[in-house]
Amino acid sequence: MKIEGTRSTPSVSIENGIIDIRGRSIPEDSHDFYSPIVHIIQEYLKDPAETTELHFQLEYINSGSKKYITNILNYFNELYLHGKDVKVYWNYDIDDESMLELGNDLQSIIDIPFNLNVVE
Repeated sequence: MKIEGTRSTPSVSIENGIIDIRGRSIPEDSHDFYSPIVHIIQEYLKDPAETTELHFQLEYINSGSKKYITNILNYFNELYLHGKDVKVYWNYDIDDESMLELGNDLQSIIDIPFNLNVVE
């Protein structure tokens, strides 16, 4: 599944055990944007790949989107706790302290190996 990004929504790709979310996430209605993605993720979780990687590279995120990103991470945390190989890659711009802080916050609430990566 691929969703092209817009000025207010991130691009999303879910293929071969790799979930990639990047761009700006400030949709007018976070529920309308993220609900189909959550549904696809729930279907994926029924028969996941041997290894699942979640890649995030967000420029900006609003509070509604944070809720959905947190929920997505919690779904995969359950998968990880059931013995599956899951990794998170949180990529942030070297000058973006708010995305670094958000990555640290998210890392603290899940058990999945969480990689904070600077993008220059």
